[in-house]
Amino acid sequence: MIPKNTEKIVLFLLKNIDELGYNINQISKLNIISVGSAFKILKELEKNNILLKKEINNASHYKLNLNNYETVKLCELLILGEKRNLKSYARVYADDIMKFEQADIIMLFGSILKGNDFNDVDVLFVTNQVNKVNDFCLEISKVRTKPAVPFILKKDDLIKEIRQKKESILDIIKKGVILKGESVFIEVIKNIYS
Repeated sequence: MIPKNTEKIVLFLLKNIDELGYNINQISKLNIISVGSAFKILKELEKNNILLKKEINNASHYKLNLNNYETVKLCELLILGEKRNLKSYARVYADDIMKFEQADIIMLFGSILKGNDFNDVDVLFVTNQVNKVNDFCLEISKVRTKPAVPFILKKDDLIKEIRQKKESILDIIKKGVILKGESVFIEVIKNIYS
């Protein structure tokens, strides 16, 4: 098992895209972890080549080393864990939504992840099969109590919107749960940094 705080830090660095990375105080504060614990975890991850450290204005900034095979596999494992830990309605809808096969990435986001009080089910599909996604979501909406609302992007458009720092996309990535395409998602993030 991966320690909970290590998991939090790695997922944070994966989903909070910043070319410069984050310093220890930012990582500590944004993950609600003591600076001492964050320091110890960051040093261990750096030693194992999971993280890259860059000195900027007398502060060490950390980001994931996505050129390292172990880092990629660790990130994939943590993404799968997030999906496995979905609760109640989110789990039910996720099981249905994952049946769509023509998407590179499928990500659940929005109010369904916060609890039982939601009006619809927001889903990001990274695909070029717009009509098939719409038909698929209509079918789900017929058998479930809340409608599935697709947000559809092509892979190149996703990369472009992340590079342009579109707040809505960055928010989906930060708070969403990847249901399908964890390796493609990591490739997209790696592409952003290169």
